[in-house]
Amino acid sequence: MSRNNRYAQQQIARLPEPSDIGRMIIRGVPRFAKRNKIMSGSYIIGILTILLIGSGTKLNLDQRRQYNSIMQTIDLQAEFDASQEYYMANNAYRASKGWFTCDGLCQRNKQRMEETKYRLDLIRKEGEARMSDAKSVAGLFSEVGVGEVRYFLLLL
Repeated sequence: MSRNNRYAQQQIARLPEPSDIGRMIIRGVPRFAKRNKIMSGSYIIGILTILLIGSGTKLNLDQRRQYNSIMQTIDLQAEFDASQEYYMANNAYRASKGWFTCDGLCQRNKQRMEETKYRLDLIRKEGEARMSDAKSVAGLFSEVGVGEVRYFLLLL
């Protein structure tokens, strides 16, 4: 056996079967927790704290007014309209696109789709920035912050 052939054989890696991935995760979680005790413990304590706090601290009247006034500045209709425009432009582009080619009409539709996607992303970014400002007024351990964390924990 030649030297290059032995080197090539050593480089071959065996990938796990898809059915084994679940077992690997189940075995890996306790190992990770044992190696990273502080991080794992902090994570569990944090989740338990948020779940046991209840509904979070109540916002005072000034905080609630400020939170609501910021949230009302988010233009949901503009985001809806922009997402509709993107949906239509994307469908037009996909309908005009060939398997391997994209003619002039396809290129125009692609350009229009990219422009509407850019506008939609700008509107979403602005809305997310305003939501972040409103959440910073409320705070992480407020009823708003705890409610959002609970929502995301339920998604897991």
